Formats: sequence, C-alpha cells, structure tokens
Amino acid sequence: LRFGLMQTKVALAILLKNYKFTLNSKTETPLAFDIKSIILSVKGGVWLNAEKLRA
Repeated sequence: LRFGLMQTKVALAILLKNYKFTLNSKTETPLAFDIKSIILSVKGGVWLNAEKLRA
C-alpha cells in the first residue's frame, strides 16, 4: 500500500514537471459540485488540456 502510494506521487510529480495543464473550454465555470455523489466531484467533470513543456 505504501509503495503504491509512493509510485502514484512520483508519477504525479513527473507529470507536473513535464506538462502544463490548463482548463478546457468544456469545463463549466464556475464549478458546481455534484451533491448527489458520495465523493466530492464536479458536475460535468473537469476537462484539462495538457501541453508538453520543452526539455
């Protein structure tokens, strides 16, 4: 369990280091939370654009 969590954190750090993330126009703003969901989630989801950064 701890090893899997560490792998997830490393993968997220690599993504954040190598890509720039911006909101896509499909994402409804302002964000509205889905109150019927068991976990905290946004109605319609959050759409992102990923742009690779130069090395």
